[in-house]
Amino acid sequence: MKAISSRASMFSCAVLVSLLFATRSAIAQNCSTAQAQVDSAKSEVSSVLNSGSSLVAEMRQEQKLPATGDVGPVTVVRDRPVCSKIATQFDHEVSPSASLVVLRVGPLFYAREPDQKRGTGIITDSTYKVLLRLGVPVPGTN
Repeated sequence: MKAISSRASMFSCAVLVSLLFATRSAIAQNCSTAQAQVDSAKSEVSSVLNSGSSLVAEMRQEQKLPATGDVGPVTVVRDRPVCSKIATQFDHEVSPSASLVVLRVGPLFYAREPDQKRGTGIITDSTYKVLLRLGVPVPGTN
């Protein structure tokens, strides 16, 4: 009897945890298309990808991208599920009410940090794996 009760409790906990994760992923993040933010994001990602840093060179090599120059066309992402998925890749929770600029840069995504005090942004591959975290947090921010 105790084994059945224990299994039922474990099952109930598993269902509750699943619902919590489903609720978090069901909230669609807003994609920002504000021209000033998009222009700033384009400038940021271009500067980083053309910086010549050893980390960028290594990322380009790992991703089989050209060693220098453009990696492909830059387009603004308007697909809320994509923005939502990328928002989960920051090292902190992004408020569901925050708008997020996401750019498709060739085969990569660049997501601009909505709270610029925490950093500049992240670059991910097409599977949303973070390849680079950009910028440094401003001291005293969480």
